[in-house]
Amino acid sequence: MSLNVVYPIYTSPATGLTQVQKSFEKVAQSVAAGIQAKINPADAYVAAGLDTSIRSAKSAIANAQMGYNFVATADTALANINQSLQRVRELSIQASNGIYSASQVSAMQSEINQNVDQMMQTLSNATFNGKSTLNAITAENPNAIPVVDFMVGEKSTSVISYDPNFIIGDMNFDVSTPEAAAQTLANVDEMLKNIGSKRGEIGAVQTSFEGAIEQQSANIMSYASSLSDIQDTDYISAISDMQQSKYQMEALVKVMKTMMDSQDYILDLLK
Repeated sequence: MSLNVVYPIYTSPATGLTQVQKSFEKVAQSVAAGIQAKINPADAYVAAGLDTSIRSAKSAIANAQMGYNFVATADTALANINQSLQRVRELSIQASNGIYSASQVSAMQSEINQNVDQMMQTLSNATFNGKSTLNAITAENPNAIPVVDFMVGEKSTSVISYDPNFIIGDMNFDVSTPEAAAQTLANVDEMLKNIGSKRGEIGAVQTSFEGAIEQQSANIMSYASSLSDIQDTDYISAISDMQQSKYQMEALVKVMKTMMDSQDYILDLLK
C-alpha cells in the first residue's frame, strides 16, 4: 500500500521577507492615499460609474455657470439701454413744453441721438464668447437669431433654453415739435415695457441655472459619499495589516540572523 505524501513548499526567509515587505508597502500606500489597495470587481464597476457621474455633474455645473454668465451679459446690456431710454424719456417730456427755442430743442434732439447711438452700440457689444446675447427686433432688423441651449444635467434632456430675441421698436426718436415729442414719449414707454418684460424673462432663466447648479452640486456630494464608502481605506484594518506585516518582517529578520550565525559557527568548526 503506497502513501501519497504532500510535502510543504519551502520558501526561503529572504523570499518571504521580500513578499512581506511588498505587502507592507502596498498597505502603507493605501493608508497614505486614502484608497483601498484592492477593490472587488463588483465594487470597482460601481465606483467607475460613480466617478463618471461625478465628472458629468461637474461638466453640467460648468455649462450652467456659463449659461448664467451668458444671460447676465444680456441683462447688463438691457439695464444700460433702460437707463438711456429713461434719459430719452426725460428729454421728450422736456421737449413737449412749447416754450423752448429751436436751438434748445435741437440740443435736446442731439442728446437723444447720442443716447440712441449708445444703445445701438450696447446691443452690438452684448456678446459672450463671440455670440450675441441679444437681438433687437426692429423694422430694420426683422430677423430672429437661433435660441441658445445649455445642457445642465447628465442626460441630453436636461436643457435650459434662452431666446436672445426681443422686440424693441423704432428708435428714430423725434422731438422737433411738441406733438412729435409726445409720440416719442409714447414709443419710449412701450420700449421700457418690452425691456422690463425681457429682463423678467432673463431673471427666470437665471433662476433655472441657479437651480441646476444647486442640484448638480447635491448630486456630486451624494456620488462622492457613495464612492468614498466603496474605495476609501478602512484605516483600522489597514493599520492592523501594517502591524502584522511589521511583526512578520521582524520574525523573518531574526530567522535570517540565526541562520547566518549558524553558518558562521559551522565555518569556524571547519577551519
